[in-house]
Amino acid sequence: MKLWQILFVVGLGSAYGFVEPGRFTYAFGHATLYVFLPVLLFEAAWNLNYRAIRRLWIPIGILAGPGVLLTALLVAGSLSIVRVPFGPALLTGAILSATDPIAVVAVFRRLKVPYALVTIVECESLFNDAVAVALYRGVLVALALGTARAGAIGLVAAETLGAASGGAVLGLALAFVVARTLRGSRDVRLQIVATILCAYGAYFAADFLHLSGIFATIACGIALRFFERSWITLSIADDVNRFWDVGALLANVLVFFMVGAALQVARVAQEPLFVVACILGVGVARVVVGGLLLPGPYPREWIDVVRVAGMRGGLCLALALAIPPQIPYREAIVDAAFAVSVTTLAAAAFTLVPAVRRVSTLRDARARSAR
Repeated sequence: MKLWQILFVVGLGSAYGFVEPGRFTYAFGHATLYVFLPVLLFEAAWNLNYRAIRRLWIPIGILAGPGVLLTALLVAGSLSIVRVPFGPALLTGAILSATDPIAVVAVFRRLKVPYALVTIVECESLFNDAVAVALYRGVLVALALGTARAGAIGLVAAETLGAASGGAVLGLALAFVVARTLRGSRDVRLQIVATILCAYGAYFAADFLHLSGIFATIACGIALRFFERSWITLSIADDVNRFWDVGALLANVLVFFMVGAALQVARVAQEPLFVVACILGVGVARVVVGGLLLPGPYPREWIDVVRVAGMRGGLCLALALAIPPQIPYREAIVDAAFAVSVTTLAAAAFTLVPAVRRVSTLRDARARSAR
């Protein structure tokens, strides 16, 4: 989806939400986490190249690991200025660490951008979401237990690391079994059904086993495509790719429509200091996280794209809405998630295309000088 299309769909949802206020607020969180998220994760993972990920694992790991933790801490630090306790502040930071690069990918496909940069941005979002959700669950458990101190949260976060590793192993195992089962099959319908089962099966099986469903789905999608491209030699037809392209498009349209429908603009003004602190914290964090790549061999134009690609979308809103009612500052966190999502989308409308165009211009200039 292009950025103007996303804003248009959000606008339609907002218009519907004005007529029917609060209709999708409850359904949005559950639908995003358990209906749309497996589709979006699997489709994105399916289109990634394992060998490219292996080549670029350092910048991807920096952005998705230390980058998420740094974002969460910077947001928590900005909230501490307005006297928000550490536990709820860190929970807010974990929620607002999840990014959504869908509009960026649409611009990438329209302009000529190096494949390495595309891989970094897409993988950052995928693994960033997984790490952010793991941190979110860890902080949420600590808050529920009433032990929201740094040491307790660190202990719970270490436990979630095991859940993430277990989820990845589960996804790899499921991909292997499905690939072996489909070996030699030329039935497109069977292959489509098998990939659907992989997307939802990995997610819900991991969730049932108290593992990371996001890591399981990502690992399953990447591994199944790797097997298809390498030694298993699946006969995956173009129809399967088109099916997932259409499925992801429909999921994104519904998610952004529900974002707009669930948006309650009047409520944002109830906690202005909290919301402003979150917006500023996310903005500063994005600049700082992008700067983590400065020591690497990457052009400044690439880092600018990484910085403006940090839009927030459906996942951070779903996580905010999924917070139990007894957690302190829940309503303020929900309002901040909506405000940050709308703000980052609006900011991207003015900065995204120019930043990507500079990368495209740099690539063309280097190609001409090499002749």
